[in-house]
Amino acid sequence: MTVGKKNPWDYMGPAETAILGDIVLDPKEQARWGRAMLFGTLPYMWREKAGVIREMIYDKLALKPGDKVLIIGECVEVCGFPSDMQERMNGQGEIDVIDITAKARGAYMEGIVGRGGQLATWKWTYTESVPDEHYDAIAVLQAVQHTDDWFETARELTRILKPGRSIVLAEIMLGPNILASASIDIHIEAWVEKIFARMGWDIEKFPYYSPEQLLEAFSGIVEKPGTFLWKGIEVFWGRKPG
Repeated sequence: MTVGKKNPWDYMGPAETAILGDIVLDPKEQARWGRAMLFGTLPYMWREKAGVIREMIYDKLALKPGDKVLIIGECVEVCGFPSDMQERMNGQGEIDVIDITAKARGAYMEGIVGRGGQLATWKWTYTESVPDEHYDAIAVLQAVQHTDDWFETARELTRILKPGRSIVLAEIMLGPNILASASIDIHIEAWVEKIFARMGWDIEKFPYYSPEQLLEAFSGIVEKPGTFLWKGIEVFWGRKPG
């Protein structure tokens, strides 16, 4: 990226202030605008851009009327995941939501590092009091990157999943793939660098678990695991033996 060098904001000058005002030179404002580009975009991407993947997620969950479902994720309600799932269950489902949006954003801002050494990750204790085999389906939607130990979390989530039922993980990733994609076009590369230049953390420090790592974490505890990549969205699924 731009460590030790000028970043795109450093080239803002009189031509830009003539249009945008002197405020455009304020690093605090630059950081705020960069965060505005990042935060609040998930619902737009999930609702307006990723309909085909949403349907794939629901198909893999194999929801039925009367199911008990657990969703762990960011912006869960505004992305429309619970309402979509209720429609799949003919309005006869029970859905528990654990929304980690505030926790995740705070972890970035505060520089919290989990046990595995990755930024904005932490030990998940959300389901410790949930009985074994309590849920018919579990979906981790836009929270995959925030647990600090997927080997541990995989076993905890499958513990509370009923035999023969499915778990799905899906994430619009801010991982290494976005840098590779951005590098194809110098405009996109510069825009991505500009968004993150004043953010307070570098894009290379975003936590990331690859499909291969998830397959390893769930090895031996789910049947027929699979992964799928589409336009920066990574999906993992598996079924608890039973």
